[in-house]
Amino acid sequence: MPTTAEITYTDLREHAAVRAWRELRPRQAEPERVEILQEVNKSAVYRLEGVGLGGSAVIAKRCQSAIAAIERTVYEEILPSLPITALHYYGFIVEDDKFCWLFLEDAGRDRFSPFVDEHRVLAARWLGLMHTSAARVAAATRLPDRGPGHYLEHLRSGRRTILRNLTNPLLHADDVALLQTVVAQCDVLELHWSEIEKSCDGMPSTLVHGDFRPKNVYVRTSEFGTALFPLDWETAGWGIPAADLAPARRLHPIPPFDIIVYRSIVQECWSRLDIAAIQRLAIVGKIFRWLAAIHWASLGLAYEYIEKPMARLRSYQAVLAEIIRATQWVI
Repeated sequence: MPTTAEITYTDLREHAAVRAWRELRPRQAEPERVEILQEVNKSAVYRLEGVGLGGSAVIAKRCQSAIAAIERTVYEEILPSLPITALHYYGFIVEDDKFCWLFLEDAGRDRFSPFVDEHRVLAARWLGLMHTSAARVAAATRLPDRGPGHYLEHLRSGRRTILRNLTNPLLHADDVALLQTVVAQCDVLELHWSEIEKSCDGMPSTLVHGDFRPKNVYVRTSEFGTALFPLDWETAGWGIPAADLAPARRLHPIPPFDIIVYRSIVQECWSRLDIAAIQRLAIVGKIFRWLAAIHWASLGLAYEYIEKPMARLRSYQAVLAEIIRATQWVI
């Protein structure tokens, strides 16, 4: 995780993350230092140096209780029973009726890259084992639905938000034109949604990470080899594994894992999931991913600083155009 700043206090026990950690582990020494990894309105992430197992760092994550509930279920009830590598989970602390703290092992600083063959093989094995083994874990079925209906709601919510903000005076004429194009693209995808649902028929349901991309996946090399450690399970749920199999970047059109290796892992449990079916899932997952991204980016149109959401939506519009052309759907 990238470090943005270091917190300096006369007494580090004054910091909220340290207070929460000491509530969880009252006999633990205070950290050597606290580093800010992320601070936004509804969440914050800090690195507490030297307080974890063997003097390692601990990641303190402050988030909304609803989001924390999903991650807690994954870390407490699902991952421990799966034959995959996972970050050590130290526990959680309730801050108030809206926020919680989660404490996790530090994943390190080396991120997964879909351009490294070894990483692609690791991702294929990790995803294959997670998808097949989690399908038999009862706790995973209680997670939020991540089927086609979930992403159709992303489409509709994103479109509503864009239409509601077309009158923002900060938008230029070309901005409005681009947003209208995105709305038209969403209309096309919704018109063909029954075809998307048909592509999902008969596909297995399981635990879905939902945001499996380099930003959220780290690798660690030791004397035992290189291992994969995904984090940020806040979008996790129960559904077909399409989103996890999709390309995470526009400029990297192939899935971020070795399809042949993934197939070799899942074939024992999912014999009908051949290479062609996996490729279809990846295409559907690409649609799912970008519709979710459009929804989240559209929320920024209501505020004064629209440069970032417009830059993202401009990129996402180009992705949707590629998807529609590839599927031969015409606006």
